[in-house]
Amino acid sequence: MHDRRVDGKTLTFGNQGALFMNAMTWWDHDTESVWSQPWGSAIHGPLEGTALTLIPASIVPWPTWLDEHPDTTVLNNDLNPRRGSTSSIRDNFVIGVALEEFAAAYPYPLASDLRVINDRIGEHPVAVFVDPDTRDIKVFLRTPASVPVDAGDVSEVTFERNDAGEVIDHQTGSIWDVSRGAAIQGPLKGAVLQQIPYVTSFDWAWDDFFPHSTLYRGSGGGPPKSPPPRPQPDTRPN
Repeated sequence: MHDRRVDGKTLTFGNQGALFMNAMTWWDHDTESVWSQPWGSAIHGPLEGTALTLIPASIVPWPTWLDEHPDTTVLNNDLNPRRGSTSSIRDNFVIGVALEEFAAAYPYPLASDLRVINDRIGEHPVAVFVDPDTRDIKVFLRTPASVPVDAGDVSEVTFERNDAGEVIDHQTGSIWDVSRGAAIQGPLKGAVLQQIPYVTSFDWAWDDFFPHSTLYRGSGGGPPKSPPPRPQPDTRPN
């Protein structure tokens, strides 16, 4: 999901119909530029080289989404004959995260097994949370904001699950609600994490568009490859 605004103007997009590197392309009605969907960047036309801002979104089962967002508005297309049908669940994908010139991919089966991953993407400390029961995925920066004054200098946290299944940080033992990225008990109660966007993709497709990406294998993905000279989506933290 991308922010459609470019230089203060909101663009209207459609499906361009062709594929670029075996992935969808868009076109905008305003300039007729062609855009790469995985990059969120214009690859042809007046806006070539322009990158949209990727914003957090989730692809989860409907009950999982509804539990977290009970007031959700649903787009209902009465022309869709398959409305209400279900698709088979697949696990052969990666959770892809791009921050500035760096990128990382986390295989879903591994992330689902670990449930909590503490990692770094470039200079950015990140946490990847996966609930294998609900298939909910969340990615946050591990640099809490709104830290209570009496909690001390906690500029970065690392996470784990305790015996009760709660997510706690190593630094203070505070309990976190990872659906909201907020500390709900302990010295850091009230602190929040910035959610960062991710995409789900086949590993080969992610590597096509982000060949400089690291692949997480359980203890870090290793040194990043050199980034390609291509336009990248603007996913920098605010």
